[in-house]
Formats: sequence, C-alpha cells, structure tokens
Amino acid sequence: MHKAKSPQKSRLVAAGFCALDIVFGLDDLAPKFYAGGTCGNVVAGLAFLGWDATPVARLGHDVAGEFVRQDLDRWGVDTSLLGLGPSGATPIVLEKIHLSKNGVPKHRFLWNCPDCGSYFPPFKPVLRAQVEDLKKRLEPPEIFYTDRVSRSTVELAKHFREEGSLIYFEPSAAGDPKLFREMLQLCDVLKYSAQRARSFSELLRDHKAYLEIETLGEDGLRFRTRRAFASWHAVAAYEVRIKDTAGSGDWTSVGFMSEMLVDGKKALEKCTKQNVSSCLERAQAIAALNCQFEGPRGGMYQMSKTRFIESVATLEAKKPGEPKQRRISLTQQLSTASVCPSCSPKNDCRPKFDREPDRDPIGAVSES
Repeated sequence: MHKAKSPQKSRLVAAGFCALDIVFGLDDLAPKFYAGGTCGNVVAGLAFLGWDATPVARLGHDVAGEFVRQDLDRWGVDTSLLGLGPSGATPIVLEKIHLSKNGVPKHRFLWNCPDCGSYFPPFKPVLRAQVEDLKKRLEPPEIFYTDRVSRSTVELAKHFREEGSLIYFEPSAAGDPKLFREMLQLCDVLKYSAQRARSFSELLRDHKAYLEIETLGEDGLRFRTRRAFASWHAVAAYEVRIKDTAGSGDWTSVGFMSEMLVDGKKALEKCTKQNVSSCLERAQAIAALNCQFEGPRGGMYQMSKTRFIESVATLEAKKPGEPKQRRISLTQQLSTASVCPSCSPKNDCRPKFDREPDRDPIGAVSES
C-alpha cells in the first residue's frame, strides 16, 4: 500500500503533464533546469506549502528525468510513481524570455532542441493497464488533479470521485473530445485560461463542475458556481513589476487549493461566494508574486517559505517593499544538448544539486 496521508497534511494525487523546463531568462544567460509542466508545477507548489503531493507519470530514467526527480525531491514531493512503464524519453519544454517592443518581458515556449533541431519528447499518458494497480497503491486523497485527458486519467477520476475525493480539472487543450466530455461530467472544479479555451469553448457548455474558474491574464479572473450558474463574479489581478508570467495560472491553482480546499470536497460543499472570492484573491496574490521572478516557479528558489508567505501577505495588503531574495538556483553550466535525447547526452552530465533549500517547519505555514 502506498504511504498514507501524514497527520494534519492534506494530500493531492496528480496525473498529467510533468516535464523538464529549461528556462532562458534575461537575468542570467545560462539556462536553468526545473521540474515543470502544469502538473509538475502544481505538485511542487503544494509540497512547498506543506501538502503531501504524489504525481503519477511515465518519465524516463534519462538525464532530463533525473533533473525532474531531484528537483521535486528537494521540495518533498513523492516521486515514487513518476517512472511508470513503459517509460520513454522525459518530456522537455524550453521557455525563452525576451523583451517586447515596449520593454515588457514576454515568454514563448519552444518544442525543439536549439542545438540539434530535433523535437523534444512529447507527453505520454499513463496507460489504462496501470489503473487497477494504482487504485490499490494510492489512498484516496483530498484532491485528484489532472490537466490532460486520457482513458487512465478519466478512470482514476471516476475511482477517486467514488471514494470521496474532489476532482480538479485544469485543461489546456481538448485532446480527445469524448474523453474531455467525460472528464467534464466528473470534475468538481473546472479551471481554464480564456486564451487557451478558445480551442475547446464549445465543449465547456455541458460540464457538471460545481465551481468554474476562468483566468483572464492581467485582467484577473472570474468564477461562478452551480448555485448561480449564470452569474460571473470578477476577481482583479494585483499590479506588480513583471519579470515573467509563465506558471502564474499554476500558482493560482496552488494558492486556491491550499487556501480553500484543504478538506477537499467537504470544503467545496460548504463554501460561499465570499469564501471563494476571498480565497481566489489570495491565489491571485501568489500568482502575482510569481510574476516577479523568472521561470514558472522562480520564487521558490530565491525565497524561504516564511519569506514567500510574508511577501504574499504584503501584496494582499498592497504595502510597498521588495522581499529580500536569496539565490538558490538550479543553474547548471550545461547546454540543452545535455538533456536532449537526440543529442545523445553523456552519462557524466547527470545533474548534481549542491544545496538544499532552507525549509521552515511545516507548522510555520498558515493554511495558504
């Protein structure tokens, strides 16, 4: 049996896009390597805030996969189910930050290696044949999270829903429309970006989620519940000096789950409009803090957990002042060729992390 939830810690199981993120920023020309993908960012962020988080994926036992495992391990993520078979090459995403014509930092994602031109390995879903074993190994969590549809994620969602878990669905693309519709019938929380939803907006009409959240970039977000399905309620974004907006939607999910959904479905059933609005304001503050650092989770490497929470509170109160930053970087003196499978990376390029992040006791973190 897989390890049970630790005392007083909420638990999340996630099946979706876990990848290696390679970030080329403006602050430092050397590439930085992080665990990433929407699913990877969510489990890392929640573990950082004190949750038990278990991602389920088919990462390879390659150089990129070792980077992902070691990064997630340092934040306390349970990585025991990342190497489900049959494994293949670990997915890789390259983020390049640049300045727009008006001097505002922008980012774009690249899907091929700049050294050899080959496409990076794509996402591979967990196979349906693994589902029965996963049901036996995993205790029902407070939340089952997914950002991709596959037959295995739908079956896991059905199982955990029957066991009382909250189902949190955050799609970035439709994928298989039939499976997408099935997930829309199972999820309790449906969250999506207005920009990305253009490709699957027609499918969203028939969802059965209790809570629907649409993020609007610099315009904040809006939400509605089944109790008042026609009424959208807006939550404004915080104004900050932006370095990079990548990963901010993931942090909105992390912030909302850690603030409101610590009891999973029970918390959602008892929520009010004011509860949801207040928790989403907190989540927006966390997302805004993330925008002040390069990379989808840059703040985690430059701030202790205590400083992170204090900085979020400062944003919420709209107080001036910059948080004191401490450099804890994953910068490696390597090229993208060291992780690209088509470039045939050498064995001696495997990642070695010299420092562990300073961690505060779990008890020092409020439910946020």
